[in-house]
Amino acid sequence: MEDYSKFDLIVVGAGFYGATVANKIAGRGKKVLVLERRNHVAGNAYSYRDEKTGIEIHKYGSHIFHTEDEEVWKYITKFTDFNDYVHTVPTRHDGKLYPMPINLDTINLLYGTNMGPEEAEKFVAEEAEKAGIKNPKNFEEKGISLVGEKLYTTFIKNYSEKQWSTSATNLSASILSRIPVRYSHDDRYFMTAKHQGIPVNGYGKIVEKMLENDNIEVRLNVDFIAVMDEIPTDLPIVYCGQVDELLDYELGVLPYRSLKFEAEWVDERTEDGADSKLGHAVINEADADVAYTRTHFYKYYQIHEPEVLIQPRSYTVREYPADFVRGGEAYYPINNAENENLYNQYVELLHERYPNITLGGRLGAYQYWDMDKAIRNALDFVETLEI
Repeated sequence: MEDYSKFDLIVVGAGFYGATVANKIAGRGKKVLVLERRNHVAGNAYSYRDEKTGIEIHKYGSHIFHTEDEEVWKYITKFTDFNDYVHTVPTRHDGKLYPMPINLDTINLLYGTNMGPEEAEKFVAEEAEKAGIKNPKNFEEKGISLVGEKLYTTFIKNYSEKQWSTSATNLSASILSRIPVRYSHDDRYFMTAKHQGIPVNGYGKIVEKMLENDNIEVRLNVDFIAVMDEIPTDLPIVYCGQVDELLDYELGVLPYRSLKFEAEWVDERTEDGADSKLGHAVINEADADVAYTRTHFYKYYQIHEPEVLIQPRSYTVREYPADFVRGGEAYYPINNAENENLYNQYVELLHERYPNITLGGRLGAYQYWDMDKAIRNALDFVETLEI
């Protein structure tokens, strides 16, 4: 049987949260064992370079690092340089591309107008008032009450129904607190981010570097649940996985949404590669008759490598929303009062049975955190960890 007594901490999951915890604790001179179920580190952010084309492939969909947190930026840039990529995402409707989030250009293109900022803001307010919805009872009514029927139906309704696999009238109004509308030409997706970009050597290399420490041992292809009975009950564990799975779904399955990806190599000189030639890293698909929600063209993130951009080969990925099934890949927690209550029951049960285990990361916290938020929460957590 494995002797775990030489370790001061076990971290389960080698995503950004787990890697940050391991890196900081190892920096204190403590021995850390990192267990990862997959055959790679970096979690869903993982990317790897295709040797033939040089394209950095994001295995689980596009990831753009962005943050307003100076401490997080200072920390992560110890492990990588970032390029100057600024994320923009057009939405396709009836074969035409519109800036998204909705801005002045989106409004004028959709309505065939040439309004200025003040005129457009007044116009959208009038469109929203036409429906006369004072107390929206569901997602659809809330959307129409915010931006009017045409903007909502064109850009929000179909995309959201695909994402959630149900009618917008079945979704809670609380999901849609606001719809960002900019009455300017600004088409930056992360408008307030002080820092954003793509790591020049990819996400996998970042986390590998974070874990390069003589005090850290990394073991891939290890299912923690299969070995947890071998681990001393007084050894601290940070678990960055699903708490319902850890406790064998005793109280039921915590609801998530999942994703599936269809990928193909295309040549931009052919009809099949025409979309990649548009030059966008991501295109949102707003129409109901298009089953997928986003199309990714990863090479356009590599603005620091012109030779990658100009080659005709492109890796194209279509992203489909999917129902989460027990044991499958969990991407987006479905956060509502009922599910939060179930999660809190699991946390209490875990504390009773395994007081040495602390939950962390997006899955452990049952939250959809961006990468910088995962790092921020990990940095805060290690300050409380008395090891």
